[in-house]
Amino acid sequence: MKYLVIGMLLSCYLLPLASYSQQDTGAPATDKIGDLPSKFYDRIQGRMAATDKQLTRQTTKYLERLSRIESRLLQQLQKTDTAARSRLPGPGYQRWIARVQDTSSTLPVTGQCYIPHLDTLQTTLKFLQSQQGASPGGISNSTTALSQAGAQVQQLQAHLDQSTLISQYISQRKQQLTQLLGQYTQLPSGVTQAFNQYKETGYYYRQQVEAYKSMLNDPQKMEEKAVNVLSKLPVYQQFLAKHSLLASLFPLPADNSSSTALQGLQTRDQVQQLLQQQASAGGAGGQAAIDQQMSQAQSQFSSLQTNLSKYGVGGQDLDMPGYTPDRQKTRTFLERLTYGCNLQLAKSTTYYPATGNLGLSVGYRINDKSTVGVGLSYNIGLGSGWNHMQFSSQGLGLRSFIDWKIKNTYYITGGYEENYLTQFNSIAQLKNRSAWQPSALIGLEKKYKISGKLQGNLQLLFDALYQNEIPAGQMIKFRVGYVWR
Repeated sequence: MKYLVIGMLLSCYLLPLASYSQQDTGAPATDKIGDLPSKFYDRIQGRMAATDKQLTRQTTKYLERLSRIESRLLQQLQKTDTAARSRLPGPGYQRWIARVQDTSSTLPVTGQCYIPHLDTLQTTLKFLQSQQGASPGGISNSTTALSQAGAQVQQLQAHLDQSTLISQYISQRKQQLTQLLGQYTQLPSGVTQAFNQYKETGYYYRQQVEAYKSMLNDPQKMEEKAVNVLSKLPVYQQFLAKHSLLASLFPLPADNSSSTALQGLQTRDQVQQLLQQQASAGGAGGQAAIDQQMSQAQSQFSSLQTNLSKYGVGGQDLDMPGYTPDRQKTRTFLERLTYGCNLQLAKSTTYYPATGNLGLSVGYRINDKSTVGVGLSYNIGLGSGWNHMQFSSQGLGLRSFIDWKIKNTYYITGGYEENYLTQFNSIAQLKNRSAWQPSALIGLEKKYKISGKLQGNLQLLFDALYQNEIPAGQMIKFRVGYVWR
């Protein structure tokens, strides 16, 4: 029964391939391809060049950092054993840096790093180059831009392949350091600290490369549209099946479009008939037993995926079970930004009408637990009651804040603010610096999830300088808001 379940799982993957090979791909190669605008190639070239530059810079930075950490580790170790450095094979960081910074157009693509969209894009550019002048409707313009785009994609793919090899080198070097340190019964405290930093840096490098892979596997609208249009052409489908990186990894028979290539293979009907026979042989509960084992197999596979995801890429960090990585380290500056708004209401007094204080803010996530930012607030006068509603400009404020996570969805929050608490009719009135009054806030914040990128928050704040306001302001402030990330 176990082998029957395995066979059913394999059939889910193999049957679509057999069906694809039986499709008619014998369309004539004279299909006309309309000219693509030069900006299509320029955007591809620009996007790939920017990503390649970032990947090169980040890889160089991480390799240099690893080299410094290793040197510091060995210096500390030499205090105990002067021959420690000679017990370790020579480092290869500078050699890898030189290879990464190589911008030669002939860099080899080894297939170490496979990204589906990047493979499709590279094969598409090769196809477009092969169709230049092939027919009256073939591509006749943007030859230089097309060639540059193709070369840039190939260079990026080659550097991604190198990043996979570099990750393997870092893992190998970590094992060498582990074996070296295992020879000593007592180590200086700085050695253990440096080795932990080495492992953390190697982990973040792999995560950084994974972030670039995810970004490259998300096609832009122009790229997606062009591929969708071309995919309707049989000649393009044939080219993709023969010349893509995936095709080189899993090549099909040379005559896969003919019926002779399928001789000896079971058809879909035969496989389904075999499965039905096996289910019938199990008696009345045969099909139910198969369904149950299929469900158990899928559940175990999902559990395995979840467990692997907890330990980083490729399970390379199983020796650091107590380490919690910081997800912000591999994100760009813009990806760390958060945007928020909140509202604070105040009742009317002898001096002021009822007001609504609307605040807008931009925050920067330092790490997974803390965020700092700045903001701007605007006091809207609401009048003195429902029968006397009147909107007016009652003030303006400049804000700064910091949030620090203490547990689950609870945060300590605080900030310094400068508020102009006088009604104004023009910007010139705000230039009176003496009219601005300070406010120092500290309190608790509760955040709750609304959607994947939207959070709500409730803030209860104490103003330490409320008595310095003229007239005295609110001691306790309550704000309700939202944060988009």
